[in-house]
Order: sequence, then C-alpha cells, then structure tokens
Amino acid sequence: MKKIITLLFAIATVTSCIAQSAKQIIEGPEGVSLDSLLTPYLMQLRELTNNSASLAVGLTKGDKIIYARTFGFSNIEDSIKADFNTVFHIASVSKPFTAAAIVKLVEQGKLNLNDFIVKFIPEFEMIDSRYKQITIKQILTHTSGIPRHVSIGDWENPIYDEKALEKNLEDIKPLMLDFEPGTEFSYSNSAFDILGVVISRASGMSFEEYVKTNILIPSGMTNSFYSKPQDTLPVNWAVPYSYGIETQVWSPFPYSENYFPSSGLHTTLLDMCNWGMLYTNHGRHKDNVIIKPEYFSLLSTPNFDTPWGDKIGLSWFLQNYLDRPIIMHQGNDTGFESLMYVYPKDSVSVIIMANRDFSRTGRIINAVSEFFFEQKAKDYSVSAKYPFTMAYKEHGIEYASKLWEALKQDTTDIYQVNDEDILTTGAVLENGKNWEAAKEILEYYITLDSNSTYAWRLLGNVYLNLGNRSQAQSCYEKTLLINPEYEKGKKALEDLKKIKN
Repeated sequence: MKKIITLLFAIATVTSCIAQSAKQIIEGPEGVSLDSLLTPYLMQLRELTNNSASLAVGLTKGDKIIYARTFGFSNIEDSIKADFNTVFHIASVSKPFTAAAIVKLVEQGKLNLNDFIVKFIPEFEMIDSRYKQITIKQILTHTSGIPRHVSIGDWENPIYDEKALEKNLEDIKPLMLDFEPGTEFSYSNSAFDILGVVISRASGMSFEEYVKTNILIPSGMTNSFYSKPQDTLPVNWAVPYSYGIETQVWSPFPYSENYFPSSGLHTTLLDMCNWGMLYTNHGRHKDNVIIKPEYFSLLSTPNFDTPWGDKIGLSWFLQNYLDRPIIMHQGNDTGFESLMYVYPKDSVSVIIMANRDFSRTGRIINAVSEFFFEQKAKDYSVSAKYPFTMAYKEHGIEYASKLWEALKQDTTDIYQVNDEDILTTGAVLENGKNWEAAKEILEYYITLDSNSTYAWRLLGNVYLNLGNRSQAQSCYEKTLLINPEYEKGKKALEDLKKIKN
C-alpha cells in the first residue's frame, strides 16, 4: 500500500513562534512542530478525497491554544472561506453540554443523578410500566432502555417552538422500552432529548437559556448557539455538504428544536477550544470555576461497559489512544462531522469539525494526536469512489465501472473498494436532484447488488422525476418483491397512485 507520509514535505525549523490570524493560531515550539507535520498531511488527505468544504482543527494544552486552523469553504457556492467566526453544527458532540448542565444542577442542589425522570416530569409515561424506574443517570449513560430514534423526519419538517421539547414526551408515549432500565447499554438520542425537559423543570428556565447562562457563557463560549433563524442560514454558519460525484449541498440543514439536547449545538473552533480547556482545567475557565472539581469529575467517572469494551461516563466515552486514556465523543449528522478527544493526564484536548460527509475526522483527530505526541502517523486508505467519480465525470459510466472493477483487483494502491460507496454516491445525487447522474450510478449499483430495496426505491424516485412513471412503478414494485414488508416501498407506490389519480 502506498504510504501517505509527511516526509514529502519540508519541516519548518523555527523553534518558537506565535502566529495568529482569523484562520490560524500556532503557538510556541509545539505549535510550530505540529503545524509543520499536520498541515501538509491534512492538505494531501483533503486533495485525495476531493474535499473543498471546510475543516476546523484545534489543539489545546493546559490553558493555551497550541494549534488552531481552518481550511476550505464554509460556503462553496458563495466562495466564503472558513475562519474562526464560522459556526458549525456539531451533532452529538452536543450531548456533553447537556450532561454538564445536569451536573451543574446537581452542584446547585436542584436534582440528583439517581432521581427518577417522573419526579420532574410527572406526565412522562410509556406503555411499558418500567418507565417509572428510569433515572437521570441512566439516560446520561445510555442505559435507560428508551429506543434510539423515536421521532423521524424532523429535519425535513423542523419544529420552531418554545414547546418543542414537549413533543418528545408525546412521541415516546406509545413505545415499549428496549430493556429493563439500567441493565444494558444502547445509545439513545431520544432519551437524551428528554433531559432537556428535566433541565427546564429543575432550573425554572428554558433548556437553551440554562445551558447558555450556566455553561456556555461562563466557559468563554460566547459564539455558540442552539437557535437559528427559521428561514435563513446566517452568513457565518457552515453549509452542510455531502459527496456525490463532487462536493454538493445537502438538504435539509439538520435543525429541529426538539433535538437541542442530543444534537442541537452550533459553535466555533475557538469556542470549542475553550470547552476543551475547561476539561483540561477540571471545570475552570481562566479564574472562574464553572463547575466545582468534585462535581466536574462526575462527567468522566466510569459508569457502565459499552459493547466495544470501553466505559461510558456521563455522556462521554472513556477509551484509550496511543496508550493514553481519553474521554471522547463524536457527532455525525448528514452534512457535518465533529469529534473531540480530551487527554486528561496530558492536559490536552483536540477538536475537529467539518461541514462535509466523508471528511475523515476520525483519521484526522488520530493524526493530530500522533504528531503531537511524536508518533509516526499511521497509514490510511481512501475510498475508491473518488477515482470512480472523477472517471465518471470525465469519461462516463462505462469507463468508470471498468475502473471500479480494476480497483477491486488491485491490492497495492491506497484505495479501499466497497460497493456500498457506489450506493451512497447514488443516494447523494438523488438528494441533490442530479437525476441523470443518479440514474446511471444507481443502475450500475444494481448490477452489483440486485437485492437492495434502498437502491431500487431511490432509482424509482429518479425515474419519477425524469418523467418515467412506469419505470418508477416497476422499481417500487421490485422493492416489495425483495421484501413484502418494506414500508417505504409501500408508501412510494401509494404516493405514485395518488399522482396518477
């Protein structure tokens, strides 16, 4: 396998430097060394993955930002480059903020981790009577048994309402628990959203206002927000992108106010660096104690085993990298990726944010760690969809499909071939209404897997939008031949019948 290594680039010899601008901070010898290794590494990875969307990378040590840089465009169409004012959607990296708010309420004597949810939400109920046993701590450790995704479609039909969090209570009523509370681990966004109501009831404030007043602003996070305007995206907010045959806008923007506690925070790189320093300084921001150390430590105290052999604290996952303990959380909503590591014994935090799918944030955060702790960066591969899509754009589907088959046989290059990447490419093109390209890509994928209900349904959508209803109907019917219980296939046929009538 071809190795992607930074020896291809010159290493800066400056021994001490502080460089600051709207797009970068490089402080001291450690910052200079990291920049000399990491920045060219990132540039090559971005080139290999055809990525012009934005990337934000920050590393702090103690109470200093050692390295912070932004790359690419927060808005490609308007040629707006990312900088320290760019606001990113961080998806599930929002959960530790909700956990911190709960711990702050514990410190204030307004609740206890082992309190039952019904103490604060008497109307909380499910058809499974065991709901009465669910505690705040169980939700924070993903052991409540509440199903993972209760409501669906809220990105497409976002809620803008001060009562939005109450919707989560209604959505959960008709459901059974997945297991007895406290007995198993199962990651649940829907459970976390219930904590928004708990925080509001215990504090006497709205969820958003309590977190802003007690966590964000005291931590120096003055450019972090839950709410956004209903019909517009502020100019400094990053646009969500995905990758079809090129980087393209993804719709809809991942926003709905009932999801604030689990995935609703929007923030900047420097604000997240402040958040990282809060953890490396045990709940203190500069001279201000945000959460007292004896309470702050609750966030990273091991509570329960995860299925992959690690532990979970209060929202944070407790793992190891480079033989060093880390607390970490990642976030992914279509169009955005985010990832955070805290190395508590080294007083180091690392934050990565991107506004495009397939930005390789996991490889990037590990590379930051490898370079900073003076380790050799590990080898990596990239998806073969990148040469495939380039070939498609230049020479068409026949040439691209032959290249794909050839790449499958070649084990000496850096490309990883997974047929599912062709399906993903078709799905992104369908979302972007690139009907002709989506048609050719999906038709090719079906030659690779003719039993994918998802592929047949997407192809049906494409044919429908190209004006070929009979072909669309055939595709939808094919989904039900494969799986007679496929609900989305049934609905597609029902909707098609309405159009015909």
